[in-house]
Amino acid sequence: MAFLNILSDFNVAIPRLVTQEVTRNLDTAVQVRKFYRLVYGAPNFLVVDEPVPQNFVTKYIELGLREKADAMIGAFAEWVGVKYLVSDNRHFLQELRTDAFEVVSPAEFLDRFSKGEL
Repeated sequence: MAFLNILSDFNVAIPRLVTQEVTRNLDTAVQVRKFYRLVYGAPNFLVVDEPVPQNFVTKYIELGLREKADAMIGAFAEWVGVKYLVSDNRHFLQELRTDAFEVVSPAEFLDRFSKGEL
């Protein structure tokens, strides 16, 4: 089961920073266009442009995340009220401890979804 195959079953919110990071890491213009079609073509996919309140960012810096992107992503997840932060980022998976949301890898998320645990 591919992660993208079940995406429509969930409401997804990502900060603009993540879309920029993803497109920076894609190799071709075709990949970039496919990514944007996925993001902007899904009714349940929200790209948030508003800045995350600084008090949330400060909290995640104090929890040990790097000040630039990682703290902002953790802060964003809490600010928009996500239930799961799905990430391969080892800093989130190994180091982040918060009651605001659950951090899971894509593989764990798919496994739990296939078992009906989500």
